[in-house]
Amino acid sequence: MAARSQRAKNADNGNMSSAETVTHGHAGAAESTPDRVTWSLFLKAALLVTAIWAASALVLYLTVQDFSKSGTFGDSFGVLNTLFSGLAFAGIIVTIKMQNDEMREQRKELQKQKKAAQVYHRERMFLMLMDEFKKSREHRFSIADVRLVLRECLCDVAVLNARSAEVGQALVREVEGLLAGMAGETPLLPVFGRRIHRHERCEVFIKTFRQAAESARKIDPANKTEYYDIVCNSMSDAEEALLFMCAVARGGAQALGDPQVAKLRESYDEIRDRL
Repeated sequence: MAARSQRAKNADNGNMSSAETVTHGHAGAAESTPDRVTWSLFLKAALLVTAIWAASALVLYLTVQDFSKSGTFGDSFGVLNTLFSGLAFAGIIVTIKMQNDEMREQRKELQKQKKAAQVYHRERMFLMLMDEFKKSREHRFSIADVRLVLRECLCDVAVLNARSAEVGQALVREVEGLLAGMAGETPLLPVFGRRIHRHERCEVFIKTFRQAAESARKIDPANKTEYYDIVCNSMSDAEEALLFMCAVARGGAQALGDPQVAKLRESYDEIRDRL
């Protein structure tokens, strides 16, 4: 039984080796087939040209009696030779033009592929930044969370007289006065602008928001709002209001010239009275 099993295994191995040999043989034959076809066509063409040349020489030898006169007769076909040469040159020009057109189309296609690859890469970066942005806080900030952040940033400012309950409304008044172009002191905004970026709950949140917003701006210059809307939809109104006040504290009234900041103002206007 053991000997029979061993023979069966050897037979199976032999069959597998034969099958692999046949497979490789077919693959090699398939690879060499185009070369054989090319050489076959070349040989056929060479034989045809040689046969025509030999036949013409034989016809001339059998039909022409005086070769001195036949030379003059052959020279009369010089005009036709010039015509055919000109046609051949024109054919070369047309071929070059067709090749240039084909290369131009290839360059356009490569540009499209390059642009598509860039958009794909930017979209991947945007999605990665969005994932980091969502992880930058444990949950979406509520109005109460924003009030707490404002108190922690500004409660020790002397101008408030230690009345932390008025921190939010005092900051909102300064923001509104700045946007309205009213000349007046804004002691809270500079302090808020410095401290908010170092706040333990807001530092990473603000940083990743800016990265995601900048990435959304670069994905498709022709459509800058589509991806930024995704960023805004992932935030609460309180978070957008907080980011708007950060932008005003940093850039003043000129910050409204940025469409992304102007969009944040919509949520700020809705909840500013509750801050």
